[in-house]
Amino acid sequence: MSPKNQPGLNSSNPSPYPMRNVEDGFLFETDFGITYAIRFTDDSGYIPESSFVGTLFSFSITPIAGQVKQKDPRVEQTVIKAILLTFEALPTAVINYVCSLDDDQEVVRSRLFHRWYLKAGTNHFVKFDQTDTESRIFTSVIFSKNHPAEEEIRRRFDRTFDK
Repeated sequence: MSPKNQPGLNSSNPSPYPMRNVEDGFLFETDFGITYAIRFTDDSGYIPESSFVGTLFSFSITPIAGQVKQKDPRVEQTVIKAILLTFEALPTAVINYVCSLDDDQEVVRSRLFHRWYLKAGTNHFVKFDQTDTESRIFTSVIFSKNHPAEEEIRRRFDRTFDK
C-alpha cells in the first residue's frame, strides 16, 4: 500500500500524525491506513499505598485497524509526542511499560521503548529498567527528572519486580 501523503514522510525529521484524544489516551491513523491506539491505563491499584497513587499508568500502543506491513517513522514521532503531552498534562505521571511477548519480540520492543525514551529527552526524564531474560520480562518505568517521589518509585519498582 502506498502512503496517502508523501510530503510528511521525511525520514530525517518526520512529523507526528494528528492524534485524537480518547478517554485513556490517543488514536491516530497513518498514511498507510493503520489506526493505532496509544493508551495510558491507570495502574494505581497495583500500589495503592504509594505517594504517587493516581499518577501511575501502563503505556501501550496497539494497531486496532489495518495491517502493519512496513516501518513508518511518523509512528515513532507520534508516540513520543503522546508521551510528552501526557507529561505536560500530568507532570507527576509515572509511566510503566511491560513488553508484550507476542511474536517473541519482547527484546525488540524493549529496545524500541528505550529509543523513544532517548528521543523524548533524557535531560527531562528518568527511566528504570528491569529484565528477567529467563521469564522473558522486559519492563521500564519513566517519569520526570524532578519527580518528588523518585526514590520511592525506584524502591517500589524494584520490589514489585522482585516478587
